[in-house]
Amino acid sequence: MKGRTERTARFYGLLTRRVQRARLDAVRPYLEEGGGPILDIGCGLTDLPGTVPSYTGCDRNPEVLGLNRARFPSVPFVDWDVSASEPPESLRAAGPFATILMLALLEHLPDPAAALRRAGSLLRGDGRLIVTTPHPVGRLPLVFGAAAGLLSRHAAKEHEALLSRSGLERAAAAAGLRTIAYRRFLLGGNQLAVLGPGRNLASG
Repeated sequence: MKGRTERTARFYGLLTRRVQRARLDAVRPYLEEGGGPILDIGCGLTDLPGTVPSYTGCDRNPEVLGLNRARFPSVPFVDWDVSASEPPESLRAAGPFATILMLALLEHLPDPAAALRRAGSLLRGDGRLIVTTPHPVGRLPLVFGAAAGLLSRHAAKEHEALLSRSGLERAAAAAGLRTIAYRRFLLGGNQLAVLGPGRNLASG
């Protein structure tokens, strides 16, 4: 987020912005080929509304939502904790969505499969759900990076578990989603999966 302030400083480490840019660089090709309305679940402090059309963001943190609404007053931001409840009616009315983002989110949730199922219920029949999450090989860099202030201490405290590729694909299958594409980035410490409606045929 541009113009970091004292209110937002706790969400950032020295390298947080660099990691966020690498994450968006990995995701952007799929955004460009997807088209249509985009739903960003767990959007955090985001710059995406200024770069993509038809954007809707949602988050469970009221402070984050307030800051986003102040920066992008014409963009809808919805209060929704995907780990705790089914989608609100406002999102069902706005959908279905061509692309749904869940970036650096599943590692913060106690039941990734349930969150993926709820997100998938808002997906268009030909839509794509794009997930990024740290890979378990990146656990030590995450821990030490947060302790040293290079990465967000706030985010690190909220981590539940890091999913392997097979764990991520099992969660997707349990949610009724199939894996269309998979890749690792940031020296293998992060992973990206593109999911779609239907049975998961990936081997993991």
